[in-house]
Amino acid sequence: MRSEQKPLSTQDSAGHDPVALSRAEYERLAHDAACWRRYWQPDVVTLRQEGEAWRELRRFREISSAISAAIDWSAVAAAPSHAELARRRAEPVTPRRCGARDCRMVLSVPWPAPGHDVFCPRHETNRAVAA
Repeated sequence: MRSEQKPLSTQDSAGHDPVALSRAEYERLAHDAACWRRYWQPDVVTLRQEGEAWRELRRFREISSAISAAIDWSAVAAAPSHAELARRRAEPVTPRRCGARDCRMVLSVPWPAPGHDVFCPRHETNRAVAA
């Protein structure tokens, strides 16, 4: 009985077929593989993460600038600063009633209180209603 011979296989131990490459193509593939190995080294990963963080900060800065450009800063600038509010709170105030006849609004005026009548914003322009 004759044993059957198996055909010669061209596959390697991993089951891959061999491929013929030119020297230039082999060098390009070897260089590409080296680049990928370098791409995943810890120092390069850290550099990539820092680059992502910088890009994200730049994007946030652009978004913040766009939001700031859309705000009406003249309205914001009219608001008193924290220092001005602290200064105003530091001054003692005297409660005074509005000088209009039928107004019950009580105003805080700086101490010492002025000798003249004080008017609330509603009656400030029309002082003819004074008591």
